[in-house]
Amino acid sequence: MLSTKRKSIILIDDHLLLRQGLERLLNASNEFVICEETGTAAEGVSLIRELRPDGAIIDVSLPDADGIELTEQVLREFPNLIVLILSMHEEPEFALRALQAGAMGYVLKNEAIDGLVIALRNAFNGKRHFSADVSEPLSP
Repeated sequence: MLSTKRKSIILIDDHLLLRQGLERLLNASNEFVICEETGTAAEGVSLIRELRPDGAIIDVSLPDADGIELTEQVLREFPNLIVLILSMHEEPEFALRALQAGAMGYVLKNEAIDGLVIALRNAFNGKRHFSADVSEPLSP
């Protein structure tokens, strides 16, 4: 029997409007729930330690840390955490760094919400997902 438990996710992004919008959209789904959101890496790490979510969506550019380095840090401590990087940077170097850090996906902020939902589904099913604008340069 398939599990119907919604996947808990912490959202770490320095833009409040984006956090609140994604929280409302994802919480309206039957699959995912934003259990907490924050604008800083430091608070994000603290929340991950406290709440032990299934996943995290992390902005690549945070005021107090590089989101890709933050990904590497939290995955050392919580290797089963599913991490997606959210970014405005289309350059493939960022996506490659995210992949090397252990992220399961790299989603551009100019993508529709459906793209993020698909990326989350893929990530929780063990498949990496990268926005179309960056995935081609990463292909062999």
